Amino acid sequence: ENLTLSNNKVLSSISSSMIRQFINMKKLTLHKCELLIKVFNLEDDKPNYNIQKVLPQLKALTLSNLSRLKCLWSKKPQVPFFSNLVSLYIVHCDILKSLFSLSSVKNLGKLKLLKFHNCEKIKEVITNEKHENVSIIFPLMECLVLKDLPKLVNFCQQNETLNWPNLQIVRAINIPSMETFSSGNLNTPLFRSVHITFAKKVWLESLNNTISYMHKNPRM
Repeated sequence: ENLTLSNNKVLSSISSSMIRQFINMKKLTLHKCELLIKVFNLEDDKPNYNIQKVLPQLKALTLSNLSRLKCLWSKKPQVPFFSNLVSLYIVHCDILKSLFSLSSVKNLGKLKLLKFHNCEKIKEVITNEKHENVSIIFPLMECLVLKDLPKLVNFCQQNETLNWPNLQIVRAINIPSMETFSSGNLNTPLFRSVHITFAKKVWLESLNNTISYMHKNPRM
């Protein structure tokens, strides 16, 4: 099942009942939903809905041109979610400041592609509001795209270890506020270069060193 909601002028969120209804959905696209503030509203979750997993078959999620989007969830899910998500695109979500909490990353074990493009206010991808001390593991992540993100400071500002055993491609274009990729340790054994255009690559021994060099040399 695929669902695309485009140019919807009344949708403010996807309710728990809709989540239950689309339990087998594989692709979800939300585009130009003017009133959408949060993608999923779990405040209306009721015991009789008996939701054991949130969208367990979802493989592709695209959020684009959502001018009022502030967050994915009204509250953190108490059950597993996105357990089969492979690709996530966030494009032109102008007031979104972060995407995931640190504790929720464990649900994204199948994620291979993560793309952010033209999100004006995003400051970090993963936030650690509870100051948890855990490693961040994306076991299957292969490609990360960060493009035209003027306020992005860090992928994660806390001192967690980032494990990306399969990361091979990073495209980092026009991210002027990012001085380092992560404040913690990075484990990227297969990664060897950052794409700053489709043709040009840069590499200075580590992802953090490379991002720092790009920040100091914006006209390179």
